[in-house]
Amino acid sequence: MLKITQIDSEPFFTLLHRTSGPAGAPLRNRLPFYRAYATGLPGHAKGIVLTSDLQGREAGGQNRLLGVPVAEALVGLSRDGAIPAPDAVFLCGDLYDYPDCHKRGGTGPIDEVFQAFSTITPEVVSVLGNHDQVEHPEALPDNTTLLDGEVVRVLGNLNVAGVSGIVGNPNRNQRRTEDDFLVALELVTDQAPDILLLHQGPTDPERADRRGDPGVALSLETGFQGLTVFGHTQWEWPWLISLGEGQALNVDGRVVVVLPEVDDD
Repeated sequence: MLKITQIDSEPFFTLLHRTSGPAGAPLRNRLPFYRAYATGLPGHAKGIVLTSDLQGREAGGQNRLLGVPVAEALVGLSRDGAIPAPDAVFLCGDLYDYPDCHKRGGTGPIDEVFQAFSTITPEVVSVLGNHDQVEHPEALPDNTTLLDGEVVRVLGNLNVAGVSGIVGNPNRNQRRTEDDFLVALELVTDQAPDILLLHQGPTDPERADRRGDPGVALSLETGFQGLTVFGHTQWEWPWLISLGEGQALNVDGRVVVVLPEVDDD
């Protein structure tokens, strides 16, 4: 079972970008990249990437969605020896922002983000957030998998499950009732995957300011032993918590590069 044992307290890299601000004007921001360490990665795997809520646009150039320069940054960091080339990238949704970054909460197509990540890693696995649309699903790269109630095997022996969207009005984009969401969640956690990808994650039962869905928290706390990775709501540190016999990691607005645990012996 995959278990994170350590996360560096400071980012090793930040990426300048634009994002929609609260007053209808773009903001300049920096996306942090962190190293984490885990046991349970497949023996041949040198590193995996976990991220969510890349809602922004590159600072200049072609005004591409933030996920595209993130993929390019990972290539550069690997070339420089800061991290290994990722064996897989896991995305937890909300990868869109308006071209002019004029308003928070924009919904639109994120195909270009999947295309970008598919060129830098052998496997891309993603769930969709409530602001994501896929304009041409038939044209997704062969190495890219979108999950919504399924379990797939990645890197040979790592089982990864996912449920897209959030709890909400089913008539709106990527939303379903809480009952339907929890049914989909428990159908995949009953299969005991190593990693569970969600967009909307759990509340932190011990810290009221770390928001999420309490029904998701209860389900995971009582029925899942793996690593849940999610976004949707911003958490300050600690954004890795224990939940029942498993762990939950909030990657909203951050990139986490998970490496095999370092053996000091």
